[in-house]
Amino acid sequence: MNIDKSILQRCKKNDKNAFAELFKFYQNYLFKICFSYVQNEQTALDMLQEIYIKLYKNISKYDEKYPFHPWIRQVAVNTCLNEKRKAVPLSISLSNEDEGFALEDQLAAEEDTQKEVEKHDMARIIKQHINSLPEKQRMVIILRYYEDLSYEEISDLLKLPLGTVKTDLYRAKNALKGRLCKAVN
Repeated sequence: MNIDKSILQRCKKNDKNAFAELFKFYQNYLFKICFSYVQNEQTALDMLQEIYIKLYKNISKYDEKYPFHPWIRQVAVNTCLNEKRKAVPLSISLSNEDEGFALEDQLAAEEDTQKEVEKHDMARIIKQHINSLPEKQRMVIILRYYEDLSYEEISDLLKLPLGTVKTDLYRAKNALKGRLCKAVN
């Protein structure tokens, strides 16, 4: 998922039509990132607007030697983290209306109806238990398994040592495993 470099070059020249194309291309992706952090549609839309403003102001800083997708993701995640610091603690919605999470996509493969229901219930239970994790653990779980980032990318993104990220993820997975085992028993 990468946009045509000619659009980026036009954006650097402040071409408003190019920005419109860029924003349209990344709109759904950026909204999903924002929504995964705040679990509120209106707040996610507000954050999306803030990301657009940051992109408009900082597109000249983008180095075209590198892929654009990781750069725009960095801007989005940093915006989300800043919003998270200002707002109430991060939560993952327990409603059945949210979509777009990688784990649910993996769990909800096309099979018979009974298995679909079981997988949907399992996804809901997993989300509930992720929501109950401490904020630091919840963040690394989301970045690793919902955003599919590597340990190194999470380390860079959160500006934490690699060992801390690995430890936080290890603890988060153990806590989640313990909570899920209790829920099953």
